[in-house]
Amino acid sequence: MDELDLIRDYASVFGKGNHYHYYIFSKGGFTDGLLQAQECGEVRLITLEDLYK
Repeated sequence: MDELDLIRDYASVFGKGNHYHYYIFSKGGFTDGLLQAQECGEVRLITLEDLYK
């Protein structure tokens, strides 16, 4: 969740819009918190396997 919070902070400082799409890439997997955030539609989690589909 720290990664998602950091991305949100960056968007609030550098972003220009009101609606953002967040993507987090990982080759090692994701925490339960990030998986739950994805289920709620807050973030899209991309694995290395997803890149090769």
